[in-house]
Amino acid sequence: MKLHKAAARLAGWELQHIRKDQPTLETHLSQLLPKLGIDCLLDVGANQGQYGSMLRRSGYKGRIVSFEPVKASFDILRAKAAKDPQWSVYNYALGATAGESMIHVSRSTVMASFLDATEFSHEQFPEGMQVTRDEKVTIQTLDAVFSLVTEGLKSPRVFLKMDTQGYDLQVFAGAKRSLPQVRGLQTEISIQAIYEGMPDYLESLATYTKAGFVMTGLYPVSRDKRTLALIELDCVMRRSEKLRERAVAAPTKKARKKRKKS
Repeated sequence: MKLHKAAARLAGWELQHIRKDQPTLETHLSQLLPKLGIDCLLDVGANQGQYGSMLRRSGYKGRIVSFEPVKASFDILRAKAAKDPQWSVYNYALGATAGESMIHVSRSTVMASFLDATEFSHEQFPEGMQVTRDEKVTIQTLDAVFSLVTEGLKSPRVFLKMDTQGYDLQVFAGAKRSLPQVRGLQTEISIQAIYEGMPDYLESLATYTKAGFVMTGLYPVSRDKRTLALIELDCVMRRSEKLRERAVAAPTKKARKKRKKS
């Protein structure tokens, strides 16, 4: 074992070489976002701005729009984004329909969710999953705010990141009209449910695949401490090139009518 790897292990770390064919999530995004020409990244479930900060470290210089409904987390997020003119923040959640709802704020604020935690999640994350309070928050749909958050961009090329603790498909359902501008997405998918009623990874993948997205990377988020079985994964996807080509090649109904008349 090389000396630098041995030293890292003594400190509780493991060094890994960044390979172009098997990159880390951060490296993968630094490669994928430029390929897709992303100029607007929607950070849904931003918590305290960890994802936005990671994007800046990885070299992304485009627009970041972060959504965080929990007030205490939002205040930290807003302070973090304040010095970045390309980073805007909004204090509401995104979902399938607009309205208001109670969100369970847990001891670990990244675990805040509209859904109740399962017994399994309390076993796996006994400290973090404890609910400290319920908070009434506002919910908007992405379709309703899309023109606002992409204002000034002539032809927005959007990347949609969702990390909403069991609510990602609801966010996606509220983005039907916006989807043509979404070139890629990142979502947290569940192998073992940590919230009651949340979709499993098969349902999630089927929904995104049906909408025309293909997977580019899977990155473990958490594992069962006893069995090492996967609990959650970050899934990165991009719009299928084949579907895009078909959409461009397929004549519109009006064009087909003109052809028939001629």
